[in-house]
Amino acid sequence: MVALISAPLGEAATVAKIDAEDRVKRRLEDLGVLAGQPVTPVADSMGNTVLRVKDSRLVINHGLAKRIFVY
Repeated sequence: MVALISAPLGEAATVAKIDAEDRVKRRLEDLGVLAGQPVTPVADSMGNTVLRVKDSRLVINHGLAKRIFVY
């Protein structure tokens, strides 16, 4: 299990856990980022990580990407 920020770009990973406040977890779940779901980091730029989640792209800051763990 590694932090999302350390996951290789372009390779799908499965969310293992999110170490964040409940309101942040709920918002991520609303956007499709939840335990057991695949995400693919596609870019890393200017303090942000771009993820492919299902058929969408989502941009999160590095602080949050450090608290999302994937395998």
